Amino acid sequence: MARYRITTPVVDYTGLVADVAFAHGAAEADLTASQVAYFSRHGYRMRPAEAPQPATDTEPAPERPAKSASKAIWVSYWVALGGDQAAAEALTRDQLADLTTAPTSSEGDKQ
Repeated sequence: MARYRITTPVVDYTGLVADVAFAHGAAEADLTASQVAYFSRHGYRMRPAEAPQPATDTEPAPERPAKSASKAIWVSYWVALGGDQAAAEALTRDQLADLTTAPTSSEGDKQ
């Protein structure tokens, strides 16, 4: 399991979904592959909770693949961002592309 930051499609939702407790539309939890698939199917935004280390001059940040890139490339990208490989392999290429879309300013973290 890997730890993820999850944002609900309903703004400010507080409650339990798929055994994950949400407060004010956000949660951080260790997710199984089936939970990742569930949240993906239902419009939740997810990103690895542990942010990748800042890129150094010798190690550039991974470049986001084209949406048409193969699933294997998307899985590699997700893992490079700190995501769980098994969870990524349980998703489709398009689900991975949607999950790795950078959040907009309106999806800021609420505490």
